[in-house]
Amino acid sequence: MPTHLEQELENAKIRIFQMADLAIEAIRRSVESYKRGDVGLADEVIQSDNRLDELEILIDDECIRILVTRQPAAADLRLVLAMLKTNTDLERIGDFASNIARETIRLNGKAPLKPLVDIPIMAQYCIEMIKDSFLAISERDAERARRVIERDREIDALNVQVYRELISYMLENPATISQALGLIMVSKALERIGDHATNIAERAIYYIGGEDVRHSKQ
Repeated sequence: MPTHLEQELENAKIRIFQMADLAIEAIRRSVESYKRGDVGLADEVIQSDNRLDELEILIDDECIRILVTRQPAAADLRLVLAMLKTNTDLERIGDFASNIARETIRLNGKAPLKPLVDIPIMAQYCIEMIKDSFLAISERDAERARRVIERDREIDALNVQVYRELISYMLENPATISQALGLIMVSKALERIGDHATNIAERAIYYIGGEDVRHSKQ
């Protein structure tokens, strides 16, 4: 029979995995709304961010209560601390997905400036990074988490590629500036989501082995 601490930790883990699922869905749907010019879908993404905010508060409360009343030690303490910080990363991911959805609404059904190639790839990388980070937590697999951190470079490179391409668009045709800047914002939002996914992988490594790798990247 699980102890009170084990049950409370499991409840908090269930909530944070639910939050990860919602964040992943927000990324997918926000980019799909932008690609299709689907304002209705964009509205749904923005509304769903409320649920992420609610879960953030619930998880914070649960983790703080565990720290105060159960005084966990060793791996249990690291898990609680990792969940507190991961919680914030997931909430920020939801905010960035909402920003992409807001750009869809700003375009009001207008097609993107150019066919989207790199943006969907960046979104898929972000989703895979989040999934693998949580698999690393679930399976206590630090090597999987390390591979997530390495993948952030791929998203950074794609973001630079999008930026350079759109600067060229704006220089050649100033009439494209507004749409180009919007697309740069979408790319930057995905780059920041990748950073938060990297943070989650770093929290996973800390939870699994107590190693802080936040400032060890070359």
